[in-house]
Amino acid sequence: MSPRSAGTPVGYSWQPIADLPDDWQRLADADLHRLAGDWNEKRGKLGSTRAIEEFSDRLKREWAIETGLIERVYTLTRGITEVLIERGLREEFIPSSATDRDPGLVFDMIQAHADAVDGLFDFVKRERELSTSYVKELHAALMAHQETATARDIFGRRVEMPLLSGEYKRRPNNPVRPDGLIHEYCAPEQVASEMDRLIEMHLEHGERGVPPEIEAAWLHHRFTQIHPFQDGNGRVARALATLVMIRAGWFPLVVTDAGRADYIDALEMADGGELGPLVRLFSGIQRRALEGAMGVAR
Repeated sequence: MSPRSAGTPVGYSWQPIADLPDDWQRLADADLHRLAGDWNEKRGKLGSTRAIEEFSDRLKREWAIETGLIERVYTLTRGITEVLIERGLREEFIPSSATDRDPGLVFDMIQAHADAVDGLFDFVKRERELSTSYVKELHAALMAHQETATARDIFGRRVEMPLLSGEYKRRPNNPVRPDGLIHEYCAPEQVASEMDRLIEMHLEHGERGVPPEIEAAWLHHRFTQIHPFQDGNGRVARALATLVMIRAGWFPLVVTDAGRADYIDALEMADGGELGPLVRLFSGIQRRALEGAMGVAR
């Protein structure tokens, strides 16, 4: 992407990541926690049922599809998206007329996303602590079928470069915003130390009992501020937020392409120091998932 040296004005200057605000408790969603408590009680009485398992599987498939749509990695018509969510991920369900890329490649990408979200559940079951090495594993899993990334050379020309899968970036990846200004991310030489700080603060938040909806929003946003990988940072950020939520016994965090504008607005407000909108967005998504599960249980 275009570095500062290209002469483009900077609209957002990168700063080292900040910890939670001092008054983070005010961001907690009491209604969400009451609903989660009701769900845990009902699920405990029901045990494992096929209907609830299928509900969870549909959410995983939706996550796998939408996390690529929101990044414009591929396109899919709404009808085909719904077929894949309801009937399962199968390559023959994707006609060439429904996407802007080779249907086989789109299927492979979606399947890689699905495998990655399944890996999050396995990670939680093994009670592993989050680490920078796992973040790199997660990036490699999500990007398994993407071989290149779009960048700009020193003359501002768009070029395709080999993707560094599971490795931190080696050159700046600062995008030019729609207003023509640069949005700065962490410089490559500072990524490793910032990622170490991110994980250290995240683990400390666990000891302090920071609620999942707050921690998911904080971890997602601070990770995107660092933008440690050449490409795929949004997908990794949403996977990390999902990891926080499923560790709490909740559902995958499905941020949809239809909600992209609100999602970007919330991230930009977090850039300005206000994490609340992103917490509320994530809380609303999780509340709808829990309400859906309660409906299935009834």
